[in-house]
Amino acid sequence: MMENEKAVKRNIEQINQTSDDTGSAISRRQFSLGISGIALAGTILELSDHHVANSLAVKTTAPQKLKPQVLNQAQYVLSGTIGSLWSPDSRHIATFQENMVTLYNASTGTPELSYSKHTDEILTVKWSADSKYLASSGFDHIVHVWDAVSGQAMTMYEGHTDIVRDVAWSPNQHYIASAGYDKTIQVWEALTGKMVITCSGHAAEIQTLAWSPDSRHIASTDLQNKTMIWRVI
Repeated sequence: MMENEKAVKRNIEQINQTSDDTGSAISRRQFSLGISGIALAGTILELSDHHVANSLAVKTTAPQKLKPQVLNQAQYVLSGTIGSLWSPDSRHIATFQENMVTLYNASTGTPELSYSKHTDEILTVKWSADSKYLASSGFDHIVHVWDAVSGQAMTMYEGHTDIVRDVAWSPNQHYIASAGYDKTIQVWEALTGKMVITCSGHAAEIQTLAWSPDSRHIASTDLQNKTMIWRVI
């Protein structure tokens, strides 16, 4: 009887040990799979992020390729213009002739706005970098700064005594430089018309102006083929 009881207890103990070993083995296996799963998930996430980053890089930096072709017909034609320029956001085209500037929808060629407050012929038109304003000047000696949506004049700068041949927005859009046949470069606040700097030194009429990208310098070129560099900031 005692021997049978011992045998039963031994069997129960062996069963318990087997169960413990099996449980430990399962736990270790589950733990191992869990770690592997985390590592695999991390790898997949890393690869996914890398793929997204590469995709974004391709979308933002890859240049569009031109296809070899011959174009025999324009998308549309804008008549009665002596000059034109795109808005920086590519949504509009400004054209000018005589004393009028006309803004067209760049996608359709439909006229959307006309500005005709100049009293004489316009020689130049320039967009602000944010496409919100235009500056125009010419034979009336006045620089007009106006809203590209409403057509409302924001500033009429009257500091020049002769034809204003060119205007240039500073890259930070705070200032406009204007110059022309009075042989001076005048720098003024774009939306108030407050004059800040006058540069004199050219012996001939000034034709073109250009700001440096950091807004610190202006280059001016006159009819004697001389370019002068001015440090304004």
